[in-house]
Amino acid sequence: MPNSVAIELDRRHGDTFTCLDVVKGNVRLYLSSEETLTHIQVKMEAVSRSSLVVPKHPGRDKQNSKKTVTESHKLLYVTQILFPPEDVRNLPDARGTGKDGFTLAPGQYYYPFEFRIPINNNCLQSSSFMSKFTFADGANFNKDPRQHIRTTLPPSLSDMNEATIRYFFKVTVKRAAFYKINMRQYNPFIFLPFEPPRPSTMGQQFFVRRKHRFNYTPVTGRVNGSNSSQKKKGFFASLTGSARPSFLREAGPEFYVEARMPDPPIVVPTEKIPLRLFVRSEQQFTAPIYLHSLQINLVSHTLVAAQEHNKDIAFALTIINMQNMKLPMGTMTNPAPQVYEAEFDKNKWSNAFLPSTVPPTFKTCNIGRHYSMEIFLVVSHGPHGDADTIALAFDVNVYSGISPPEALLRATEEARLQAAIPNPYQIGPAVERTLSTTQPTASTSANGTSRPAESSSAPPADSLPTYDEAIASKVMPVSGPRRNFQQSANYYANMDDIDRDEK
Repeated sequence: MPNSVAIELDRRHGDTFTCLDVVKGNVRLYLSSEETLTHIQVKMEAVSRSSLVVPKHPGRDKQNSKKTVTESHKLLYVTQILFPPEDVRNLPDARGTGKDGFTLAPGQYYYPFEFRIPINNNCLQSSSFMSKFTFADGANFNKDPRQHIRTTLPPSLSDMNEATIRYFFKVTVKRAAFYKINMRQYNPFIFLPFEPPRPSTMGQQFFVRRKHRFNYTPVTGRVNGSNSSQKKKGFFASLTGSARPSFLREAGPEFYVEARMPDPPIVVPTEKIPLRLFVRSEQQFTAPIYLHSLQINLVSHTLVAAQEHNKDIAFALTIINMQNMKLPMGTMTNPAPQVYEAEFDKNKWSNAFLPSTVPPTFKTCNIGRHYSMEIFLVVSHGPHGDADTIALAFDVNVYSGISPPEALLRATEEARLQAAIPNPYQIGPAVERTLSTTQPTASTSANGTSRPAESSSAPPADSLPTYDEAIASKVMPVSGPRRNFQQSANYYANMDDIDRDEK
């Protein structure tokens, strides 16, 4: 059996991890022969990678003149040395590296580790020259990204080719001899962040409405003509039988179709969509309006940026499509003068919910995702009247369903008040920052865990607590349920391609 190394994670609480989780595991190393090693290092990383196909020569009409530009951001980078132990590393004669190394006898070794997942990202600029090259369409040199934002860590993302966000552990067994290839292994994990604290709605409702008037409404009981006397049949009419009567038609009443949700409109995958549909008018209907079909789409809008290029990619996911409903509106009420309204039975679409694979709304350095909802209704005046299609559209926030701990909110609010910094949880655009020409360094703590150095400036007003704030508050991890946030097969494949900075 050849030498091998593997990462074994403790997944007793499921496959989905979130902010402040303490992730435990073991690095299992098997050596078939004696090996001299410099160290064994494990890392917890997150990489956001965007890729766009753009014209190679803008402004020219050259056929097939395309190139692929990419941009990568290392959103999370925390390291820990597992071997040699800290007490051995601190010995005076063990400070050297290279050929001296540390020799291990053949056998199987286990090295436990644990990391705590932070709340916010902290972009680390790439240090590898070769990582700036891509070879999809010939050799292309990619510039270092200059603009970065600091915000809550984004969710895992693998539902499109142009943008991916992957979280993983990586172990490197560094051999002392320079001519020997180092041993590496990856273990991806799925991440779902905290949702922003929900505002107190106090019963307030968000609504969107559209005015409509049926072109014509059948008026029964009369046929065309001033009287009902029998007319003389023409020659062709006598051959085909009696003429088919047609009804007089008149303009239908004006009304609104209205969709309502709690304000602000928030939806959570696997949870019921709190949608209500109304008919609203200035006059009371003598015949009810019928709902014949209902389709609800969730439209994802993904803004992908790579180098100087960006693209907004939209995709519509059908949540529910109900046909042949023939659902009459409810009893009309009179909530205000000259205002009449009736609600359709919301229990008819009580099984409408987003699938567990939908990521929450987020924004990071090179990828952003927000959502809108489309509603298509086919309605008629009366059960057999002419049917018209009415469309409604509005923006919604998709939340992860994982609420931040109350203790964290209290501790953070106290710290913000003392520092006279505005409330960090207001929903708004993330704050951009520009990296200096000096490359950020990684600091190593006494326990061997390292992470990128924090900026000395105050955190932006719309960010969540920093790693230090979360650790200092000693908040326990979230113990509530988590949805099964499944990812595509691409999430687990070709890990070497996305993490080429260090070999």
